[in-house]
Amino acid sequence: MKCIKRFLIAIIYLISAVKVQSQIFYVSTLGNDSNAGSFEKPFKSLEKAKSAVRKINDGKTAITIYLREGNYHLNQPFVLSKEDGSENANITYSAYKDEKVFIRGSKVIERRFFKPIKDNKTKERISNGLKDSILSLDLEEQSIVNIASYKDKFDDDGGIIDVYMNGKRLPLSRYPNNTTMTIKKVLINGGGQESKNENWADFYNAGAPQKTPPRPGVFEYRDNRSAAWINALDRGVWLKGFWRIPWQNETVKVAKIDTINKTITLAVPVNGGIGNKYNRPEGNGKEPYWVVNLLEEVDKPGEWAIDFVDKKLYLYPPNKIEENNLRIADIAQPLVQMVNTSNIVLKNITIEENIHDGIKIIGGNNNLVAGCIIRNVTKNGITIDGGLNHTILSNDIYELGAGGIWLKGGDEKSVPKVSANFKIVNNHIYKFGQITRVYAAGINSGYTGGGGGGHHPAIGMYIAHNLVHDAPHVGVLFGSWNSVFEYNEIYDYCQDSDDMGGFYSYDQSSRMGGHTFAYNYIHDSSIGDGIYFDEDHLNMKIYGNIVALNSDPKRRGTGFLYKSGTQAKANAPIGMECYNNIAINCNVGFQFLSLPSMIDSNKIYNNVSVYNGIAFRNRMLAANNKERDTAFIPSPMASQNMSYSEDPGFEDFNHFKFNLKKDAKIFKDLPSFKAIPFEKIGLMVDEYRKVLPTDKDLKKFNRNRQTDKKGTDILDRG
Repeated sequence: MKCIKRFLIAIIYLISAVKVQSQIFYVSTLGNDSNAGSFEKPFKSLEKAKSAVRKINDGKTAITIYLREGNYHLNQPFVLSKEDGSENANITYSAYKDEKVFIRGSKVIERRFFKPIKDNKTKERISNGLKDSILSLDLEEQSIVNIASYKDKFDDDGGIIDVYMNGKRLPLSRYPNNTTMTIKKVLINGGGQESKNENWADFYNAGAPQKTPPRPGVFEYRDNRSAAWINALDRGVWLKGFWRIPWQNETVKVAKIDTINKTITLAVPVNGGIGNKYNRPEGNGKEPYWVVNLLEEVDKPGEWAIDFVDKKLYLYPPNKIEENNLRIADIAQPLVQMVNTSNIVLKNITIEENIHDGIKIIGGNNNLVAGCIIRNVTKNGITIDGGLNHTILSNDIYELGAGGIWLKGGDEKSVPKVSANFKIVNNHIYKFGQITRVYAAGINSGYTGGGGGGHHPAIGMYIAHNLVHDAPHVGVLFGSWNSVFEYNEIYDYCQDSDDMGGFYSYDQSSRMGGHTFAYNYIHDSSIGDGIYFDEDHLNMKIYGNIVALNSDPKRRGTGFLYKSGTQAKANAPIGMECYNNIAINCNVGFQFLSLPSMIDSNKIYNNVSVYNGIAFRNRMLAANNKERDTAFIPSPMASQNMSYSEDPGFEDFNHFKFNLKKDAKIFKDLPSFKAIPFEKIGLMVDEYRKVLPTDKDLKKFNRNRQTDKKGTDILDRG
């Protein structure tokens, strides 16, 4: 814990550095930009405060801008540039004392602008009983910008507005409301490949011949509700689905609905074609999809849809629309931006309600975001793209369309590699991936792209004491080089689809390695894996981690899952050192897939399996690329690995207290096993986080938690 203490001391020093000079300005929603910015006569806008800072900023004066309580609605992003920062002193934007400050990228819509629907043709599209309940809003009259029609295919929010009421994102209309439809039978796979077994090279390699030209998919539907949408095709009907695999989720426009033959023809091809990739050409009959943004399906209080033709929003209000409580987010840029700034401090402010990232830091040095709430944004909570020594400390980041914190920084090409030294510490990140359902991570440190893997530089990151949970897909994505992931807690991920982990990577040893995973606690993901290297694992250290998945016995669930793809072939035999870890209640505790040449390069020792279906498994990759089980061969170390079908000495197994008693059997069976500091994992109390949420508040150990089980089981990938 010494490194944690040194880190916190450094942050406190950053915040309270010795100030040769200091200046304070005040901003209030009741102020006036012609004022002097004093406590008695505050400015009204952030822009005026920024201008005042520039006039006195000499790079040596510490300046604090206090925001008084209230809602600051922006009509454009708040952008800080190089001249708004300082080389030797902090420029701080902070809520005043304990006052609640909200910076919003939304526009308040007055109640009087919502009208009853009078047009009979429009009323015919609405379900009986709701024709007088759904209200319309003329978006052009409100000067709302981001209402252009969806593209034919997209995998995010589609670039349209978002709607909020009483601080909550209202749901875009969908059918079914809480479940999905499934394809009955695929008639045309489309996507450029229609053979029984996909040949990825035929489709993805540039210039490679394709067996058939790309064409849109066609499938037979089961749900007769689809016939009701035929008259809406001229307005636009879009379906969102896991069309071929659980890690590919796209929204595609419908070109044709044949109500006689019960078929739907998509407007454009889906990448790789539709239908489960392991059951071509007809699919497996379980591929899930649903319809989005359709007036015909606005049938639940709170739902809304845009008609792109008449430029109107149709809303079924969840309750009475009061003045100032319904807002439309219409800023399609990061709401707060720091571009090449240094020593900017942003603290104790809520940033919310825009249709992009909440905060974006580009370049610069030594910027700090601390004690903030970032929520209700359509893309990432915080994105950092370049620079050095930025810190994200003790923030609550939730209700996100995409991911929590996205990181890029450092130089991989220099020798030695240059670390970015970003510190992501003590953040509570949850309920993310609400719109972009796959590959939107709580924290992304070096992973770009989707199911085929991807990469961007993220060197030397320190990611510790974060609590990450409630996600449809992945917990934390990683790649690149030399980062440390420690004391994090991750749970309740893979709510929609499997073949994913609490920690997950898919990259090659030529551009990823040297990471450390220590003292992380990953638990309660019934269909997810724990720490999952889906390709290479060059020079990785994994120790002191506890994975307790409580796996569904009929689905995925491997605690520690390691594969070797190109690593051995690239003559890079140095693998991982995996020791002093515990896997509990998983289908497979520890699994290693490698070529025969990799056996001796992986140091696997002092690990403990408790109540797992299979404790330890080795799988060899033969010359024909087929996997086969082999006898488990631990590393030639002094201590071996142990498996238990009984409690080996936890403090209180039934109440999820997995710290070990002093007389635990593990210490007798594995004398070199070291106690894991379980009580230190997860969030911690500090200057910004003075109270920790309880396990009961978080519903952390609800083993009866319901998951939608969407997507496809990838049981063949081990």
